[in-house]
Amino acid sequence: MGNVLIDFRWRALFHEMGLEGEQFDRMARATVLDPVWNEFDRGFWTDEMMQDAFIKRAPELEKEIRSLMSEYFPNLLRKFDYTDEWMDSLKAKGYKLYILSNFSEKAFRDCAGELDYVSKADGAVISYKVNMIKPDPGIYGYLLDTYDINPSEAVFIDDNSDNIEAAGKFGINTILFKDKETADRELLKLGVK
Repeated sequence: MGNVLIDFRWRALFHEMGLEGEQFDRMARATVLDPVWNEFDRGFWTDEMMQDAFIKRAPELEKEIRSLMSEYFPNLLRKFDYTDEWMDSLKAKGYKLYILSNFSEKAFRDCAGELDYVSKADGAVISYKVNMIKPDPGIYGYLLDTYDINPSEAVFIDDNSDNIEAAGKFGINTILFKDKETADRELLKLGVK
């Protein structure tokens, strides 16, 4: 979902919080760019554990980190203008849509208003619910098995090349997402009209 159907807008959010320069960079390295963020998406760490880990990485930003995790977090994601129309169009043409996404429970809960399109999917595998994240092979196998998807008839769209490579190993057709227009052209090449 992130950066394909919804904008993971952490840079804009940090600016809205008044973070600039070195403070901005330090906050990013301590939170969204730190590998520990993946554990948040994997679903093993509580909100408090994540907040404590972030503060440990940048104790001088404790106030800002606490603010991020409480008042600012619901603004971390914004649905793209094209999301609903794109999904509706593909569904109207008879295609099944499945979501495979790395997402923390906190993001799923706090940003629920921006995630209403998830209900349009025919199924969804959200990382925190299955304790696996992309590009772990297990999460792709879980999606294919759970929804009885034939990999050769499926197309996986993602903005991360590691995730694309992992899906390709299952025989799934892949598109590295750059923008919707390019994705539509790539889908057309695969016979998705």
